[in-house]
Amino acid sequence: MSQFSFDVGLADFQRYVLDNSFQVPVLVDFWAEWCQPCQTLKPMLEKLADEYRGAFLLAKVNADREPELAGHLQVRSLPTVMLIRDGQIVETLVGAQPESAYRKLVDLYKARPSDAVLEQVEALWQQDRQAEAIALLREGVAQLPDELDLQVALASKLLEQGGFDEAGQLLRALPANVQLVEPVAGLLKRLEFQQAAPVGVDTAEFERRLEVRPDDHAARRELAQALVGNGDYEGAASQFLELMRRDRGYGDDAGRKGLLGVFEVLGGEHPVTLAYRRRMMSLLY
Repeated sequence: MSQFSFDVGLADFQRYVLDNSFQVPVLVDFWAEWCQPCQTLKPMLEKLADEYRGAFLLAKVNADREPELAGHLQVRSLPTVMLIRDGQIVETLVGAQPESAYRKLVDLYKARPSDAVLEQVEALWQQDRQAEAIALLREGVAQLPDELDLQVALASKLLEQGGFDEAGQLLRALPANVQLVEPVAGLLKRLEFQQAAPVGVDTAEFERRLEVRPDDHAARRELAQALVGNGDYEGAASQFLELMRRDRGYGDDAGRKGLLGVFEVLGGEHPVTLAYRRRMMSLLY
């Protein structure tokens, strides 16, 4: 028996499978002696577990000896392999699959060197220690250049802190296929919207024009964009919403598009996003 693979039953399933799954992925192989595909699959999975040397664990369950456990987990045919991560069944493969299928599954859920860095970064961020978090990310990117999630995390945090130029360089240096999917695609949209806004503009002139003529849509749009550039996202959202209320057709629906841009910058759970999304929907419907 390897230190990376072991037999389990109902009595020790919690200890050896569920508890361990909070540290590494655990493959649970349901098999039986009469099942011919099981006899081929089991040694292949054992070899894989030895090769990965603890990056995942293999728990083997004899379904004939553990019918209660197999029934509880709704095993209907053999072999069945489940992947348990953080105490939950996240993937199930029924029937013997090529070795590449199990490699792909494990690689998807196994711990990566960047995970510990990202966990520390989020802890620092929650403690309002943003400068330390960004410094830690910079160090992680330098030490682990192949871990793209660190580069994405650094770009995201820089965007939140107004570091648009550096964030843009990081995001646009990522592979083209990565730029097309989330979260990178959304970050690039946020960056494009933010960089299109003028920075440091005095808004008094636009406000004066609106006092004289509230339907000066050009002034209202310029005011909203200037507020974005000055970091006043709630003020910008208010002006974009008012533009949308007054004239949906102006600037090819500039009010609604501006609101969506603000939501992209702030994120879906920000209080301003939540409040103004409701107001936007009330206007639409």
